[in-house]
Amino acid sequence: MIRILTKRIEYIDALKFLAIFAVISIHCFTLADEAEILHFKIINFEHLFRFAVPLFLMITGSLLLNKEIELKKYLNRRLKRICYPLIFFTIVLLVFTTLYEFVFSFYWYAWMIVGVVLAIPIINKFIQHSSDREIEYYLVIFIIFSILTQIFHTLKVYNALDISFFYTPISYLILGYYLFNRENNYSFKKTITLCVLLFAISTLLKIAIGNYYYTHDFDTYLDLSFFQIIQASSVFLFIKTIYSENNILYKILNQNAIKKFILSVSRASYGMFFIQHILILYYAKLLFMTLSLTGTQTLILILILIISVFLISWIIIVIMSKIPILNKICGYS
Repeated sequence: MIRILTKRIEYIDALKFLAIFAVISIHCFTLADEAEILHFKIINFEHLFRFAVPLFLMITGSLLLNKEIELKKYLNRRLKRICYPLIFFTIVLLVFTTLYEFVFSFYWYAWMIVGVVLAIPIINKFIQHSSDREIEYYLVIFIIFSILTQIFHTLKVYNALDISFFYTPISYLILGYYLFNRENNYSFKKTITLCVLLFAISTLLKIAIGNYYYTHDFDTYLDLSFFQIIQASSVFLFIKTIYSENNILYKILNQNAIKKFILSVSRASYGMFFIQHILILYYAKLLFMTLSLTGTQTLILILILIISVFLISWIIIVIMSKIPILNKICGYS
């Protein structure tokens, strides 16, 4: 059955809010370098937020797959929405910073999304003509291959089973679509408990093992490890479950002011992705280079920085969204 989405979905906006906050947190914690607190490297806190980009991809799959796509109209709309902000903020980066050589690496997510947008009409046909069992078959291979690839990499075996078609950003799209449409047969309490437990275990294992970035002909910062799949999926299901019934957390999130804030950040999230790079990886990095801090001071400063960059990025994009012309290229949708 073809899905037609006519209005915004609350928990999807909450997921986008959480994902952009996580992106900013990752970049802020990378500034900690070798700083430690209680013999624990502060930079390792970034693993708490590594679900960010997979979550964005899963959201994209949730919203765009299994829909009737008119190719010309789809490409015209989606590529403008992705490419106009990319071009605009690339110019901003070149004009206001000295980070010329980092245009492709800093904005790697946006470049990846261009490829994802181009691939969606093809993947959409697979989803439209596949049963739940066939989609599950795809995801099982995705998970198995993510485990095998990490094992092969650890053992320095680089020529082994090659089904790398399953090991791409597209797999997160399909995973997001599947979780979006999957009915939950567990109780609220069991689901929440399981999500928290899986998130904690996968995060601890990521801290112990580290990130694994898949390398083919080009490098990518996208983490496709098994632990990352579990971490991102548990976050997705946790938020979906929170919004599924009346509970204390949902009542808080559904307060009018908070609800409007979440919606606004969700709409500004793509533009915030570009702004935070300039604020953190250029200006904040220069600040850290001039300071000599203890581990505790470093952690406090990073926490302040996360909140500051999050709010400043959001405010800038919201202001730009009110200005003619800029509202078309600032990434507010």
